[in-house]
Amino acid sequence: MKIRVLLLLLLAQLLIMPAQAEETEIEEEEVRYLDIKPAIVTNYGGPGRMSYIKVEVSLQVDSHEEFQAVFHHFPSLRHALVMMLGRQTDTSMTAGEAREALRAEALAELKAIMVVEEGEEMIDDLLFSSFFVQR
Repeated sequence: MKIRVLLLLLLAQLLIMPAQAEETEIEEEEVRYLDIKPAIVTNYGGPGRMSYIKVEVSLQVDSHEEFQAVFHHFPSLRHALVMMLGRQTDTSMTAGEAREALRAEALAELKAIMVVEEGEEMIDDLLFSSFFVQR
């Protein structure tokens, strides 16, 4: 009886192993998202009353190697985003088209940092998962 149970467990393990190997291959090809945590909170605008922005940003990369490289440079990437957001005006923070331009500008700036640091852009896209402005 014990031998039957042992053989069934061994057979089940052999059937599961190929499924796990296929799953690992799929994961290597998947697009990955890196969330810049915590959310970026900074002030912006010119003289006068302070305005604040809180943004949650996700970066899209294609491979595990790019994920690791971009993650390694998070402090520099976060700093660039904080500085760029601080240079904005009320106009660039409120209109939908202006937000898209801001997203494109942020993506270009982060790609440029990665080119300097790693020799490749490595970041495929930048997404604002949350965008909150207080004037």
